[in-house]
Amino acid sequence: MPELPEVETQVRDLQAVVGKKILAITSDTHKAWKPNFTASQQLIGKKILSISRRAKYLIFKLEKRIVMVAHFRMTGHFLLAKSAKPLERFIRHSFQLSGGIFLQFSDIRKFATITVCAEDSYQEVCKLVDLGIEPLEKSFTPVALRQAFNNKKGMLKALLLNQSIVAGIGNIYADEICFNAKLHPASRVENLTAQDFKNLHKAIQQELKKGVKNRGTTIGEYVDTLGKHGKNQLSLKAYKQHGKPCSVCGKLMQKMKISQRTTSFCAYCQKKR
Repeated sequence: MPELPEVETQVRDLQAVVGKKILAITSDTHKAWKPNFTASQQLIGKKILSISRRAKYLIFKLEKRIVMVAHFRMTGHFLLAKSAKPLERFIRHSFQLSGGIFLQFSDIRKFATITVCAEDSYQEVCKLVDLGIEPLEKSFTPVALRQAFNNKKGMLKALLLNQSIVAGIGNIYADEICFNAKLHPASRVENLTAQDFKNLHKAIQQELKKGVKNRGTTIGEYVDTLGKHGKNQLSLKAYKQHGKPCSVCGKLMQKMKISQRTTSFCAYCQKKR
């Protein structure tokens, strides 16, 4: 599933279509549209004013205060094309834009959603109001992180995956963050010290920024808007590294299940709290 760095990479690439007008929309997966495919017709003839991100959601703001919110789920991604010819086999939606640009949406599993609604209600409709703090914003400080975990109990990785606490972190980056912070993923958050939170804060920002710099982690279907793989998978130190030597101490990485997710860690380098 694309996580914050992958979605952020797409958002930055898609700035190329800001200012373009949507001329036509075709779709073979009407169930992806919320509340229904008919709502997509509101977008026709409207200019794209801005494209931004909240957690793993892409937010397109258009003329007439209309908003389109795309959520990639497991296999969704946008592609920029110069014709209507599908760039991939599983193109589900195609947006013909002014200037001879086609914005194609690929989604193998058909789990992705595209919601159309009014600007004054999209945050409630798409439940963006329930999301936690944004880890790449200036407001994200060690103190803010600790406050977000205030009164929370449970395993560290499980809570890192909880989008209502910190937004945008998924399975891949959670493993990398725990390894970077030298914290066992099964550590109880109620046992973390002030220094642990400082280390965790630093690790979150380092790993997510590295992911963005490397244009995402390609494990599975993810590609950028030009159809190119990200490079962050070449520098992973924890995710799916179980059975391999730890890059720090050389001892074999181990694995366990947390929140039904396979979790890789070093029992020697990552301290359990």
